Amino acid sequence: MKRILIILSLTLILLKGYSQDEKFSIKFSPLSLIDEVTFPTIQAGFEVKLSNRFTWYNEVGIKYRKGYYEVSDTSFLKSSGIKIKTEIRYYLPKIFGIENTINSMSGFYIGGNIFYNRDHHNSEIGYYPNKDSSVLIVDNFAVKKNVFGANFVLGLQKPLWNNFLIDLYAGLGFRLRIISNIHREYDSDRDNPFVPTDITIQGIRDNLDVLEGFSGMANLTFGLRLCYKFK
Repeated sequence: MKRILIILSLTLILLKGYSQDEKFSIKFSPLSLIDEVTFPTIQAGFEVKLSNRFTWYNEVGIKYRKGYYEVSDTSFLKSSGIKIKTEIRYYLPKIFGIENTINSMSGFYIGGNIFYNRDHHNSEIGYYPNKDSSVLIVDNFAVKKNVFGANFVLGLQKPLWNNFLIDLYAGLGFRLRIISNIHREYDSDRDNPFVPTDITIQGIRDNLDVLEGFSGMANLTFGLRLCYKFK
């Protein structure tokens, strides 16, 4: 984490010098603080102009606390995580009556990004050993998860007041997951997992945590960022 903070500090220093001639903005993602679907992070980034309509956005998030659904009484692994994203944007000249004037870095945009998430946490799963429905065992174990992916996004960056803006976005893409478990006793070939009556985030997370190995799935992304633009 110290190396990441050093890199971010050096990047901001470089951007300060870069901003003498070009525009850039810094952004903060408030919803990331309460993200329990993946994991909660303090997440911020910066956007730099490449040309009149193209910009380059980079973002880093650091896990700052355990997720609400993490097992708290097991410590096989220290809870930690990081999210990294880089994105190229093209601001559309005019759409839905909203015009993006040259150099404004506002209006509708389309873009593409790639991302990487790493999450270490402790988890648990309830199961019936040897498919014996009369005995329920709760297995505590640790999870190491690495996720790589890419998205196509549509967004709207809109001025709020003076140099402050709001960035709203949504997108669709894919993610590739590499998951490994530590100290897990549950065996999917031998045991039956406990399936709750209702579909819950907790149940989905627990079942995903035991899917060791490599897998892929579609990815949906959406959110908002609060921005300050330097000029």
